Amino acid sequence: MEYKVLPFNANLEQKDASQVAVNQLQSLINKELANGFEFVCLDSIETSVAPTSGCLGIGAKPGYNTTVSVAIFKKSN
Repeated sequence: MEYKVLPFNANLEQKDASQVAVNQLQSLINKELANGFEFVCLDSIETSVAPTSGCLGIGAKPGYNTTVSVAIFKKSN
């Protein structure tokens, strides 16, 4: 069994946001299906982004936590 994990971030505007998100996910699923991968699920990964020190402290940015949505696919060998 081969697995593939891809980031999924819907590009949305105010109008019809939920339908646009669904269409974008469907498009990703169809693309991977054409490559022989079956959609398993949409999940999320929580991670920490490290702070940056900048140059002599100028432009330093604090670290933060973020969540990344991922689409998981599988393919039988």
